Amino acid sequence: MSDGKGGVAIFDLDKTLTVRSSYTPFILFVARRRPLRFLHAPRLLFLGLMLLLGLRQRDDVKAEMWRAVLGGLDRADTEAMGAAFAEHWSSTALRQNAKLVIDRHKAAGDRLVLATAAVDLVASPFGKALGFDDIVATRSAWTRDGRLDSQFDGLNCYGSEKLRRVQMLLGDEASEHSTAYSDHVTDLPLLTWAARGIAVNPHAALAEVASDHDLQVEDWDA
Repeated sequence: MSDGKGGVAIFDLDKTLTVRSSYTPFILFVARRRPLRFLHAPRLLFLGLMLLLGLRQRDDVKAEMWRAVLGGLDRADTEAMGAAFAEHWSSTALRQNAKLVIDRHKAAGDRLVLATAAVDLVASPFGKALGFDDIVATRSAWTRDGRLDSQFDGLNCYGSEKLRRVQMLLGDEASEHSTAYSDHVTDLPLLTWAARGIAVNPHAALAEVASDHDLQVEDWDA
C-alpha cells in the first residue's frame, strides 16, 4: 500500500495500460473452457454487429454477452478463470511503457488506482499483480448458491459512473497531486477532474479535444 506521502495516480485499463480491450477476449477465454457456451456464438456476433452499427447501446450488449457466456457459472471456477486470463493478459497485452509509468508512480509513493469498465474478475487480479492499491471496476454479482448472476452489481464503470466511484473512493475534491491516464473520450470527466489529465495513445475523439482541455498526450508504445 502507498504510505500516503505521495499523490494519487489513476489508470484506465483497456487500451490505456493495454493495447487491446479485455472484455471480448475474456468472454472467448471462458467460452473455450465451456464449449457448450459457443452455442450462443451467432447471437453474440449479431450483437457485436449491432454495436458497431450504433443500433445497440454498449451497456446492453455487454450485459447480454455476459449472460450468454458467464451467467450461472460456479464462483470458484469463474474467479480462477478470471485470474488465469488476467495473468495471460498482463504478460501479452501491456503497452510497452505502461510498467515504467506504474513503477515511476510507485517509487514516488503515489497511491495507485485502477479505474476501469473491465469486469472485476479480470481487473482485480490484473491490478493486484501490478501493485495497484485500489481497484474500481464493473462489479460481478453472485447468487445465494454461489453462481455468477446474469446481471452486474451496479452500472458499467465508465464515463461519469467511473468518476463517481473514484470520488467515492478518494473524496469529491481532486488532490493537487492527482494524475489520471486514459485513452478514451468517455473518460474526459475523470481526466478533467484530476489535477493532471494525460491522454495515452488516444483514439481520434479524445485526441481531437485534448488540447481544449489542457490534456497532455503520451505515446506508451514509442
